[in-house]
Amino acid sequence: MAELLSELDRDIWRPFREAYGALDAEAFLALYSADLIRAGGPTKAVYGYPEYATQTKQWFAGLRERGSTVDIEFRFAERIAAGGLASERGVFRLTAARSTGDQRTFYGRFHTFARKIEGHWRIAVDYDSDENGAVTEATFRAASPHRS
Repeated sequence: MAELLSELDRDIWRPFREAYGALDAEAFLALYSADLIRAGGPTKAVYGYPEYATQTKQWFAGLRERGSTVDIEFRFAERIAAGGLASERGVFRLTAARSTGDQRTFYGRFHTFARKIEGHWRIAVDYDSDENGAVTEATFRAASPHRS
């Protein structure tokens, strides 16, 4: 399984952080399968790839226009991969910085299901929740920082 987790890191988690930090919507959305199911998040809704793509492009563009930046980090509670399928659960820490220097940190839980498509891992199901503030820096630090 270690090899599959390394592939997931290479195909999803490293590019995810890079694209997110660069506010590169196209690179970010390329990490998802066309039949994506997205649930939770700030809107607490469920929708498919087209809606998620629209929201992501608008959000990244708005951040860029305001001169804001974001950084996201992941820690894992569980990683299971076999036969071209994967399930990964954990916590994230998102740090948003405004052009004014104001900075805020948000925490949440995530659960993704990925599928290997044409030799590359892609996220097929993506769920996240802030659990009404129940996820903290202590929760984040308690999860595994190791990807593989």
